[in-house]
Amino acid sequence: MWFLVSVVTSLAGAALHFLYDLLPGPFTALISPVNESVWEHLKLLFWPMLIGAAVLSRGRKHKERFWSSFFVALLAAPSFLLLSYYGLKLFGIESLVIDISLYFAGMFLGYLLAWLLYRKGKPERIGGFALMLVILYAASLILFTFAVPNLPIFRECIADCPLHLVGAELFTYYFSELKIFY
Repeated sequence: MWFLVSVVTSLAGAALHFLYDLLPGPFTALISPVNESVWEHLKLLFWPMLIGAAVLSRGRKHKERFWSSFFVALLAAPSFLLLSYYGLKLFGIESLVIDISLYFAGMFLGYLLAWLLYRKGKPERIGGFALMLVILYAASLILFTFAVPNLPIFRECIADCPLHLVGAELFTYYFSELKIFY
């Protein structure tokens, strides 16, 4: 059942990519990307995985352990995606095929992590803290859709991004944009 839900929610998340283009509005902006920024694409992981967790939790024993496992996974999946995406950019590797593969890998690894944690029974102790972080993350996904910070992760990377920069040059560019070293 876990595998089936992970496949269905991964495909649903991929379909969410086009929802705002088809039905632009405030509700669809909450759950689907409104632009091509990396931040907006994190919605493709979060909302489908949350719905998948709700489906998988029905009739399950040890609900606290189950939800604690998914809270950790909901935080880990985008971390994997962001580290992989920006890690590859540092080496000058960019490809739509790689981006899509990273998305599906992030979803699969998120479900795998939740399943492993649930089976081990470990995350119950941090469930409350993980829940607070998940609520903060969900609120950030919503808030930053409408009040976009001027940071690189929130910008569309189409015409204004320095795609020719690699390695240290790219790192310097992003941190100079943050203005933290000046």
